[in-house]
Amino acid sequence: MKVAVVGAGAMGCIYGMYLSRNNEVLLVDVVKPHVDAINEKGLEFTHLDGTTEIVTRLKATLDTSACTAQDLVILLTKGYQSAEALQKNASLIGPDTIVCSLQNGYGNADDIVKYVPEEQVVLGTSGGGAIVAGPGQILHKGQGPTQLGCLTADQSKAEIVAKAMNECGVPQVELIPDVKTLLWSKLFVNIGINPICAITGETNISIVNNPYSRAVSAMVVKEAVEVANATGMHFDCDEMIAHVLDIAEVTGGNICSMLADVTHKRRTEVDRINGAAVSEGAKVGMKAPLNEMITALIHAKEQTY
Repeated sequence: MKVAVVGAGAMGCIYGMYLSRNNEVLLVDVVKPHVDAINEKGLEFTHLDGTTEIVTRLKATLDTSACTAQDLVILLTKGYQSAEALQKNASLIGPDTIVCSLQNGYGNADDIVKYVPEEQVVLGTSGGGAIVAGPGQILHKGQGPTQLGCLTADQSKAEIVAKAMNECGVPQVELIPDVKTLLWSKLFVNIGINPICAITGETNISIVNNPYSRAVSAMVVKEAVEVANATGMHFDCDEMIAHVLDIAEVTGGNICSMLADVTHKRRTEVDRINGAAVSEGAKVGMKAPLNEMITALIHAKEQTY
């Protein structure tokens, strides 16, 4: 298959590295030193066991205007960049291209279906964690499941993506036909880890080890579960809190994306994470004051840049 990964940060490089074992993979990013390093030296990839591999079978680019349509486009930009990324990289998407979003946040599909027919869209979540240590340098810090499902009842496109990933050794690939449940489940993880670590400056394991961080995580996740259930979902609150802790432990050494964003003085995805609990609650007349407060705190942090 011809595969393009749009948003070749830490997670994008993980999937690009695996998929390049059996496929022609193009990494698309906006950071020139990162792209140049991959093209000139290969991707320096440090695996979970500490071994380092120089992956030279990947190509990277800043500009896809001269590229042809791909069989699979994996979208790993920030959620709020979805529309811009699809517009800028329109040459990659043909009538048969599968577009697979593995992005954080809730609501990305609303942007994607404006540019791609919903029957060509696969939504997914990734429980992994990684760090960009420098241009062309990735440290894999944790591995959870990759879960995939389609927007439509026909799950064949998700099956194609899962097969490609399995054949290339991506760990723990699972098909989840109930996409809404899948996206809410990932949202709870992001709600319970990302903003808290961004505020404390600690890695994911702090959600397990720091009793105050753990307590705040449980409170905001509980509130988000109550919102989800008010919209018609049927989540068990204790199970979701335990799931968040499991992911925090598995990816314990990881610097989460929101902490990386505030460290580098970048805009965060908080509006599509904790803010999503607020906006989805508003649709059913329910307030989410704890997640609203967390969202405001992250925006306050952004104002200090």
